[in-house]
Amino acid sequence: MMAPVPADNLVALFLEQVRARGSATALRSKRDGKWVPASWTEWEARARAVARTLVAAGVQKGDRVVIFGNTREEWVVADLGILMAGATTVPIYPSLVGDQAAYIVRDSGAKILFAEDASFVTRLREADAKVVDGLARTILFAELAVPALAGQAADAAQEAAARVDERIAAVRPEDLATLVYTSGTTGPPKGVMLAHANLVADADGLAQVIPLTAEDEQLLFLPLAHIFGKMLVVSAIRLGYATAFAETMLKALDNAAEVRPTFMGAVPRVFEKVYAVANEKAASAGGMKQRLFSWATEVGKRKQGGWGGFWADRLVLSKIRARFGGRIKFLISAGAPLAKELADWFDGAGIPVLEAYGLTETTGGTTMNGPGRQRYGTVGPALPGVQVKIAADGEVLVRGPTVMKGYWGHEQATREVIDADGWFHTGDIGEIDGDGYLRITDRKKDIIVTAGGKNVAPQNIENLMKQSAWVSQAMVYGDKRPYLVALVTLNVDTVARFAREKGIAGEPGALAEHAEVRAELQRAVDDVNARLSSFETVKKFAILERDFTIEGGELTPTLKVKRKVVSDRYKSLLENLYA
Repeated sequence: MMAPVPADNLVALFLEQVRARGSATALRSKRDGKWVPASWTEWEARARAVARTLVAAGVQKGDRVVIFGNTREEWVVADLGILMAGATTVPIYPSLVGDQAAYIVRDSGAKILFAEDASFVTRLREADAKVVDGLARTILFAELAVPALAGQAADAAQEAAARVDERIAAVRPEDLATLVYTSGTTGPPKGVMLAHANLVADADGLAQVIPLTAEDEQLLFLPLAHIFGKMLVVSAIRLGYATAFAETMLKALDNAAEVRPTFMGAVPRVFEKVYAVANEKAASAGGMKQRLFSWATEVGKRKQGGWGGFWADRLVLSKIRARFGGRIKFLISAGAPLAKELADWFDGAGIPVLEAYGLTETTGGTTMNGPGRQRYGTVGPALPGVQVKIAADGEVLVRGPTVMKGYWGHEQATREVIDADGWFHTGDIGEIDGDGYLRITDRKKDIIVTAGGKNVAPQNIENLMKQSAWVSQAMVYGDKRPYLVALVTLNVDTVARFAREKGIAGEPGALAEHAEVRAELQRAVDDVNARLSSFETVKKFAILERDFTIEGGELTPTLKVKRKVVSDRYKSLLENLYA
């Protein structure tokens, strides 16, 4: 029996939960139509099998091991096994094309690859066969269910187990736990070096803000290559709550009704979709049902009590909560700014939204709204132990134990973002109110300066536009121009309903220039403009025939618009808006 180790690293934290929780459910996955639990003890056994395999394959302390797959139970089993072997996890977004994935494997110098299935390996091989051939071993997720993963004789297995115990005992807070490549909207990604100490410090800070216990359960569908998804798993290791894995992001709400989680994390795009679908269904119902829906959500936002509040909740709001399983205490939003109006809508339905802020370089959690203390329109105060201040030019600066060790192989780039006093320069523009709540207004590099010298934060305008049931995506443009314009993509559900009502055949894209569709978009833009200063208003817009996608290169894996890509791709269309 190993002696207890100080909980200053992820492996130690995990083993503490194993000792405390043992047979309790740690993970749940849907297999053959049923939700199958796995205990903390089972998670440990499978992770140790992974660690033995890695040690037997020659993986040394500090070596990098890649995980290329979707968010699922096997992902976190591999991750813990890598850490138990003293190695470093290098996650790759499952949506990345072969060239992008091969770049990360090559740049990190990875020795081993864990892949979802053979198609992921093929994707890499077709991009760069040398990258795959240079790996010591490739392991598919399907193999992680096999206890004797290493396929060793009894004596060899015993020896490997002893070596894994040695590796676990040798893990130190300063060791590199993960190398997370930023998705970035321009240029090749850089590997952010996060030590065990960074992840433990962030988990400790989050534990003091979000009141979760071992009795809670999250439904997880966020990519684990994103620091937000990663920290939700690390927090589970810190607090002992269970994690259920959604089958896919598209099935997340259906899975929520089955799992009945107590909380979930999501990026704002998911909240926008839920809001749009709910409003679209109400619009499709029409008549009294649509009026009832609008009345009830307004009653909810006003926190009206009495019979009005009772019937609003019973007839409409309770049904919104039921889509999330009915046990939701709160939702966590991060990854991009969430429109205040959207947070108010969810809160009115009885589902508080805790908006948080952070970057990969600050281990995700930097500031966060706590339940009962949330201030919509802000991302909350700094987590315990983290310092946040605003520079003279409005940039948000962060200092503390969650700031990264640096960029992998990019010392100059590290010096450019972490100054001599240890402050990390986030590239975000923001302000802090008298109570310490931070509000992010935009990315520093995204700020538009019009020809008239006015500074405009485009994300705020875009978020307002996306509240329309007709709008899926919007990108505001106008740097060094006399006025702002926008590119807009259509919500296919709304367009499909419109086509049915009008008896119009054809794909949604074919309706982009339909007079009535354009009139609806013009009304949405006018509504937004009425809430803005004159220099912020969108004077003209163009409707695109298709939505922005990750596969099309217009969105990052975290669903942020790549402004340069979109601006270059639709350059002539944008120019025409100034003709």
